[in-house]
Amino acid sequence: MVFAAPGADLRAADLKHGYATVRGTSYASPIVAGLLARLLGQEPDRGTHALQALTLTARDLGPRGRDAIYGFGLVGDAVRTGGLK
Repeated sequence: MVFAAPGADLRAADLKHGYATVRGTSYASPIVAGLLARLLGQEPDRGTHALQALTLTARDLGPRGRDAIYGFGLVGDAVRTGGLK
């Protein structure tokens, strides 16, 4: 399964005890992993159900439906905007 996640214009701690604007799959991948872990915590041993639930929350990007670039769509945008609790 393929998903898109926020990976640009994110804030991360830097080595000078401040913050820097970052981008890349290294920042997007943990968002998807965290969302799946959250769903798995709600339904232990239900990996397929967790993936289906994540798919249902995806916002379609690009051509309608699943595509080679964005997969099922954008997940975790609320993480970037601070809306996920």
